[in-house]
Amino acid sequence: MHTMLVLAGWPDHEPPEGGWRGADLTGRALLLAHLAGAVGPNPPIGISEDHSVRVVLAGKLYNRRELTVALGGRHDVRGQDDAEIVAHLYEERGLKCVKALRGAFALALWDARRGRLLLARDHLGLVPLFFAVDGHRLAASSALRALVTLPGLATAWDAAALDAFLTFGFVPPPATLHPAIRQLAPAELAIWEGGRLKLQRYWHLTFPERRLAGAEAATLVREQAREAIRLRLAGVVIGLLLSDGLDAAAILALVAADQRPPAGAYTATFAGEGRGAARLAAQLGVAHVPVDEPPDWPAAIERLLAAHAGPGASLDEPVLALAAARAATDVRVALAGTGGEEVFGGSAPARAAARVRHYTSLPTFAREIIEMSRRAAPALCSPAVHATIDGARLAPLEIYARSVSLVMPEERASLYTPEALEAMGEAMPWRLLAALFADAAAAGATDSEDALHYVEMAFRLPARATIVAAAAAEGLELRLPFADHRLAQIAASTPPTKRGSVRRRQLLLDAAMATLLPRAVRAAPHRDPGPPPAAWREGALRDLAEEVLAPSRLAAQGVFRPDHVNRLWREHLAGEHDHGRRLWSLLMATRWLEGRAVAAASATRAAG
Repeated sequence: MHTMLVLAGWPDHEPPEGGWRGADLTGRALLLAHLAGAVGPNPPIGISEDHSVRVVLAGKLYNRRELTVALGGRHDVRGQDDAEIVAHLYEERGLKCVKALRGAFALALWDARRGRLLLARDHLGLVPLFFAVDGHRLAASSALRALVTLPGLATAWDAAALDAFLTFGFVPPPATLHPAIRQLAPAELAIWEGGRLKLQRYWHLTFPERRLAGAEAATLVREQAREAIRLRLAGVVIGLLLSDGLDAAAILALVAADQRPPAGAYTATFAGEGRGAARLAAQLGVAHVPVDEPPDWPAAIERLLAAHAGPGASLDEPVLALAAARAATDVRVALAGTGGEEVFGGSAPARAAARVRHYTSLPTFAREIIEMSRRAAPALCSPAVHATIDGARLAPLEIYARSVSLVMPEERASLYTPEALEAMGEAMPWRLLAALFADAAAAGATDSEDALHYVEMAFRLPARATIVAAAAAEGLELRLPFADHRLAQIAASTPPTKRGSVRRRQLLLDAAMATLLPRAVRAAPHRDPGPPPAAWREGALRDLAEEVLAPSRLAAQGVFRPDHVNRLWREHLAGEHDHGRRLWSLLMATRWLEGRAVAAASATRAAG
């Protein structure tokens, strides 16, 4: 993926090849450019006929042909780049042009006549957009690494944002790990005029009063999924990152039904997946390419830290990057099912909330017997049972927060040193979730299940999409057909009971694929593609963890308490608890913190 860069009021920077340098209405220096990426040639800047509008865009518009037809020959469309289409669309529709775009993108647009700079992130937040503004100058890019190299923007790190990363495994908008750098939320615009920045939303998921019937919804999902895939296939030979899960299997079945099978289906089999994927690929006549070798863990961490300019990669990314690197030797573009669980519903947090609702609906005597049994033999109850019983006393927001958090509020004092807690101030990561639940209510989510679905889309889907950056670092352009805002709206227009239940997920996609996939594939349990437990107990990953998380190293940094981290590590090695994702976040954070001051930023700003 190419990177877009905008600098306003930074006179000492020359544009790279193909970039543009000019001035705003006050004479301040203005630079727009595409930075070279690992995939494909550098696209040109989009320019209107009178050169009053200039656009840079990172990512891809999948409805470019439809937009070209809508322009009706009223403009001189000279090339095949997406930025040019946006420039012409803006001439006709102004700020509303962003609503018509369908794709994964971050864009910047300069309107010379109005002296207006526009920044926009795609509907679902698949491509990030970072910015820094101080009233006199602005810098924006789709890659954090392009901003951290600018003078003065990354001299400090945000302790509250680091807390958010350890809590969720990523830093949600608007924060980043640097106080001077912010990021737009999904479907958000930033308008910079006269040295002032104004933010506004241009789209959000809605929940209509009249919901689609089950059969109608399944038909719509199947047809819209076909269209989403066709748009992402236009003009390219593709590969597919194929897991044993329903999302990737559904994409494979749909492209095979349209007689557009991928050149190959690539699976990182070392993590325990592959049998179901190989079987399905053989049934559909597609070459299956297993990737058996485990990651080079030290190199993988360094690569991911470089790709994200800091800790931002989940434990799944080094595994998926293996398949992406192998696919890149055969094809330039690949599809993946990432995002399907959030879009179609029935994710793990949603099922956790459904279990709580089911438990609270039981007769009082039944709940009393269950709680007495837990008190008598707590070791016989699974973590899900404990969470369900405890969740009966919680509000939906806290049920959700506890299901997506790696670190709970009551654990912070054990994990962080007093100095780190002081630097974090009063900011609490869960406050962002409260704001998202309020947004969900404003979008018509009167039911708690709809509210959870809204928050999953706005909160976790953009974080899942960071695999696109990891794949790009391997030379592969990754496209996510199920992460499509029109598909998302169809799913939100169905009753919550049609999206997922206590025991089953993605009922909507399951129903849509009933004639194309066998029941065994549709009912296959979901598993995260992270490394198997054995990978932590021996070999390079264990060596890396013991080196980076060594007590003396942690003590020297002064952020994490060595005794607590050591306890997590011992429990994980012994198989007493699965702390894999916590330990991965600690690994990423500790490696990134090396050489940085303990309390470089006292962040009173919340991470959200």
